[in-house]
Amino acid sequence: MSRTLKVLRLLQLYNEQRPVLRAPEIARDLQVSLATAYRCIADLESVGLLESTGTTGEYTLGPAIVELDRQIRIADPLIATASDICAGLCERTRGTVLLCRLHGLKVLCVHSVTGASAPRITGYERGRAMVLYRGATSLAILAHAPESVLQRLIAEDEEGLRRAGWPSTLPLLLARLRTERERKVLTTSGAVNAQARGWAVPLFAGSVLLGSLSVVRDRAGTTVEEGARIGDALRRAALRIEARVESHEDDVRHAQKASRAR
Repeated sequence: MSRTLKVLRLLQLYNEQRPVLRAPEIARDLQVSLATAYRCIADLESVGLLESTGTTGEYTLGPAIVELDRQIRIADPLIATASDICAGLCERTRGTVLLCRLHGLKVLCVHSVTGASAPRITGYERGRAMVLYRGATSLAILAHAPESVLQRLIAEDEEGLRRAGWPSTLPLLLARLRTERERKVLTTSGAVNAQARGWAVPLFAGSVLLGSLSVVRDRAGTTVEEGARIGDALRRAALRIEARVESHEDDVRHAQKASRAR
C-alpha cells in the first residue's frame, strides 16, 4: 500500500463512533508501524486535515475538512441544480426536504432544508451515512441500485439485511425491489425515527441513478390527504430537477463539441 493510500485510508477511519483516534489505534487499523502512522498523521496535520486534541497522541479531523465541505456545497452540480426547488418543496410541504446520493453501500445526505412540520431529528443530517435498506429516503435509491451494488450489499451486510426484514439472496432481493419500483412514491413511517414519516422518489439523469429526493414530516400531524399532496409535490419537484440536470448536461456536451471544433 502506497503512502498516499495509507493517508487516505487514515481519514476513512474517522466516523460518528470514533471522532477521536490515537496513533496506536491508527497504526493497528492501517496495519502499519507506529512510526509510519505518525508520518501519515504529520502529512495530514501539515495541511489542516487532522489536528491534535491537545491530549498527547490524540487526533481529530481538522478545519480544512470544513473548507472542503463548503467547496462541495458550491461546486456540486446536483446541489446547485436542486437547491431552490428543494426550498420551494419545503415551503409547500412544511416538511424537511432531503437530497441524497449513493455513497458506496450507504446513503449520504448532501443537502437539506428544514420544514416547520418536520420532526426535530430526521436521522439524515447532511454528511451522515445511512444504511441502504431502512427508510423511504434510502429505499428510493436501493430500489433502483445497480445489481453490482446489491451483490456487494449482500456480501458485506447480509446480517443487516436480514435483521431489517429484507431477503439476503440476490434473486429474492431483486424480486422484492421490483415491487418497490412499481410504487410511484415510496413512503415509510417510523423506520428511522419513531416520530417521523417519509416520502421519497429516485432522481435520474437519463438512465443513471443520481440519488433520491424526499420529504420528512412529523407522523402524528400528517393526514392521509396531506400525504397524497406531499407525494404529488415531491414527484413534480423531482421531474423539475431531472429536467434541469438533463439541460445542464446538454449544455456541457455542446460546449465540449464547440471546443473540439475550434
